[in-house]
Amino acid sequence: MTEEFNQRKANQQVRLLHQAIYAGFTDIEGMSIWHETRADHRDVPPADADWQPVKIGDKWSGRDDYYWLRFKVQVHASEASQTVLRLDLGRTGEGNNSGFESLLFLNGKARQAVDSNHEEVFLGPEYDGQTVDIQIMMWTGLEGGGPKKSQHYVFTTAQRGPERRTVRKAYRYLSNIVNLIPELSEDNPLRYSYIRLVKHAFKGFFWATATPAETEKNAEHALALIDDFIAKHQNQKLDFAVDAIGQTHIDVAWLWRYRHTREKARRSFATALRLMDRYPDFKFFYSTPQVHKFVEEDDPEMFKQIQARAAEGRWEPDGGTWLEPDTNLPSGEALVRQFLYGTRYFEEKFHHKQTVMWLPDVFGYSYALPQIMRGFGIQRFVTIKISWNDTNRMPHDLFMWTGLDGSRVLTQFLTTVERTEDYSQSKVWNYTYNGEISPHVVMGSYHEYKDKDKSNVLLMPYGFGDGGGGPTKEMIENLHVIDKLPGLPHAKNKTVADFFSDLEQSVKDNEETYPEWNGELYLEFHRGTYTSQAKTKRNNRKLELALRRAEILATTALVEKGTPYPKKAFDRAWEILLRNQFHDVLPGSAIGEAYEDVDKLYAEAFDLVAKIIADRTTETTGIELSNPLLGATTQAFVPEKRQGEFKTADGTAVEAKRQGAGYLLPDVTVPAFGTTALTFTPTGEAPAAMQSNANQIETPHYLVKWNAAGQLTSVFDKDNDREAIKTGGLGNVLTVYEDRPTSFSNWNIDADYPEKSRVLSAESITTYQEDAGYRVVFKYQFDQSTVTQTLILANESRRLDFKTTADWHQHELLLRTSFDLNVLTDQATYDIQFGNIQRSVARNTSWEQAKFEVVGHQWADMSQRNFGVALLNDCKYGYAATDRGLSLSLIKCGVYPDTDADQGLHEFTYSLLPHRGDFIEGQVAEEAAKLNDPVVVRQHAASGLKPLFTFANADAVQVDAIKASEDGNAVILRVHNNTPGDTRFTVKPTFDFASAEQVQLDESPVAALTAGEDETFSLILKPFEIKTVAFKRN
Repeated sequence: MTEEFNQRKANQQVRLLHQAIYAGFTDIEGMSIWHETRADHRDVPPADADWQPVKIGDKWSGRDDYYWLRFKVQVHASEASQTVLRLDLGRTGEGNNSGFESLLFLNGKARQAVDSNHEEVFLGPEYDGQTVDIQIMMWTGLEGGGPKKSQHYVFTTAQRGPERRTVRKAYRYLSNIVNLIPELSEDNPLRYSYIRLVKHAFKGFFWATATPAETEKNAEHALALIDDFIAKHQNQKLDFAVDAIGQTHIDVAWLWRYRHTREKARRSFATALRLMDRYPDFKFFYSTPQVHKFVEEDDPEMFKQIQARAAEGRWEPDGGTWLEPDTNLPSGEALVRQFLYGTRYFEEKFHHKQTVMWLPDVFGYSYALPQIMRGFGIQRFVTIKISWNDTNRMPHDLFMWTGLDGSRVLTQFLTTVERTEDYSQSKVWNYTYNGEISPHVVMGSYHEYKDKDKSNVLLMPYGFGDGGGGPTKEMIENLHVIDKLPGLPHAKNKTVADFFSDLEQSVKDNEETYPEWNGELYLEFHRGTYTSQAKTKRNNRKLELALRRAEILATTALVEKGTPYPKKAFDRAWEILLRNQFHDVLPGSAIGEAYEDVDKLYAEAFDLVAKIIADRTTETTGIELSNPLLGATTQAFVPEKRQGEFKTADGTAVEAKRQGAGYLLPDVTVPAFGTTALTFTPTGEAPAAMQSNANQIETPHYLVKWNAAGQLTSVFDKDNDREAIKTGGLGNVLTVYEDRPTSFSNWNIDADYPEKSRVLSAESITTYQEDAGYRVVFKYQFDQSTVTQTLILANESRRLDFKTTADWHQHELLLRTSFDLNVLTDQATYDIQFGNIQRSVARNTSWEQAKFEVVGHQWADMSQRNFGVALLNDCKYGYAATDRGLSLSLIKCGVYPDTDADQGLHEFTYSLLPHRGDFIEGQVAEEAAKLNDPVVVRQHAASGLKPLFTFANADAVQVDAIKASEDGNAVILRVHNNTPGDTRFTVKPTFDFASAEQVQLDESPVAALTAGEDETFSLILKPFEIKTVAFKRN
């Protein structure tokens, strides 16, 4: 009890010492307030605005409202003592994710944030004798997700006074010492030495009658005792080092909109710059070019200050990508562009080459990342999010991560604990990227670090994120104290680059090697982010493919016709796509208002793409078919309601079969990346399709049967003489599950979700027989929602397409489709970026059990040696596989932070594809590509362009990009091997070129390439290897 009392008494004394800092402070008078009415409020308001008097105790409120507070201050400052403003104007909410934020302007210039974490403003000797104008742009903030609520605040404190540097220093030391004592074990003599020190240090402070002068004198005495103590115990520093990195994690959109992030960044960056003025050793890391660009656009003067600090080595712009994107859902090429745009911006604006991929808060990490990173010269990776796993702990915090193709990158997991985390009592699961600096945090973070035997250097980012304004003076001063106090490690302000140099040297000195992890870094949490906000995911997929097609067309037009390449338009469209891939936007975990902005940006990008294409086509009377894929195709669907005839340019008739609202052309050849011109002559109205109520249909490939509920009971593959549906099983079972995770509504799917469900039963089933084959329309009703599916079985196709429209008005439900498959395998294969990944369908281990929902892009497949079945999709990502078969998440309608997520119209298609052999022999990827990126039909417009390349022996190859090089001097061809085996293929340019060379993903040279006969290049690709070739133009 005695020691507990001493600890509590010491905390009390520390609080009293903190209060003494402000003894003699006086209230600021003459304050006035103005409710902002301007659309652009980046600069201070006019003097003749309708300013109203305001005083301490007055209230202000609003939701997403802006107010300005102004007053004047007569400064009396010197080198020894600055004038300090102390301001408590409102409170920021829990986690700094809601509520009040503000930016203080001094004489019309943005100076620093004022918020719950930054309540003091220091006015130095450069303002001595001046009367300065203070104006503060105050934002009411939002509610932090959920129902919209007005925010209410009180003007609590507005004071001015002297710095009282000695008292502040004594407080800083004694508060850290008192915080340290509980961290020292009860059998550590240093613990009791500190207790005695605290008693003696506080003994002279008699608070009842203490004057500022007496407090100053007692503070000097306490500091002298502390100096003596440190000198006496200087050999008792711990044998590890903390490399502390000042930073702030600002979500580009989450519980706020993009425009709010622009303001958060300006506030946080201003504060970081002022901290640099005050603390010469302070360094600041920030990872996101997109946010730097926001500040560059909104405050050019501040941006120049940032550039100057970066040139000094104190502002570290690093992190690799355009912003911190989700890495589960973007395509491989989109991830390449994240790095391409990110690295180029930082090199252009800061002359800083990227050294690390910095993704602290992302919901899982693609197996493809190591290869992409190394393609940009980045070999270091940092995150903390895997600590949020709900089932398993990763075995190491420091390791070499091996990717899909065998590329390896050095990986560091952060173990920073929260200030309130009692790490001594239980294992910490959720580490933080919004770290604070205190003895408890330092010791806890070291305690949690699993690889102490490998390295004695700890990376510790610190600074409040989002609305918290980043590092504080308290954090920086605590770091200085921790560096000196016995019983704690050495702690210095460092850069991330410094840390990795220290880390690699430490591992070398310890004669250790790095552990290894080969595989994806799957986050056992936030599995619902593969499905939430379906409209955004659909737009993402469609825009990725549209940009690819437009780049191919624009590059071809550049080479063949000399049409200028629209680099500016492409840059804008790509930046929109990349911004919307932010890790709280594309995953579906932002507020509804953020998605209003997202939708507008997508519309702008699609318009840009449409204009790029329109500018490179000419008006015709016919039809142009354009094939965006590597393989030549012999099928196309042409929308056309009238009856009529199709012919080629030379007048040859083209077979056309009626299918729904158009024609299927089953035997028209469109070359890879080429075009075919057709004409259409109408002959009358199209006949109506034959209707029936049959419960089975037969095509040249399948005999398909279904029950009265609309579920498939049999899919017999006539080509392979195999039944695809498991005996006694069903296919396309639409099931609604209760989806009420215990936390993170729009992020999570809990493992027990299958326990409560309802199976949808079709209210009507209608079969249509047409020239091209069959359409079966299933209509479902569930509560307030309807689902309409058209099963399309074309005679010439091996796919069973389920074209779906849902009018959805439910909450906290998960809609899935499932197929019981007649396949015996212990693995399922999933399409991911630049390849595919196998995952177990068993549930033997906790690692397998945790993967009850996983990511797949365009397809997932279950195969045995001679037969398999794939489930394809055109805009979905959340798959599950068990020994029964495959299922796919279609709609997840959570209620936080967006209370109306996924309401309204949904359109998507998924397809069942039975096939011979495995996914390679069964051409699963090729069929998925045709579903996602079918032949483009241009009515009354044509480009007249020919393919830039011809390929041979390229069955294993996928073409990811054909584009103009960033410098405009070459044609870039990017391909990857989509199989787990080596492959050799040939490519021949159809245009004149000066030379060819293999280049990195950043388009820097690797090696010259020599053509064989007929200017043909033979290229070898290792399993899942990406290869980029630049053909220099003449």
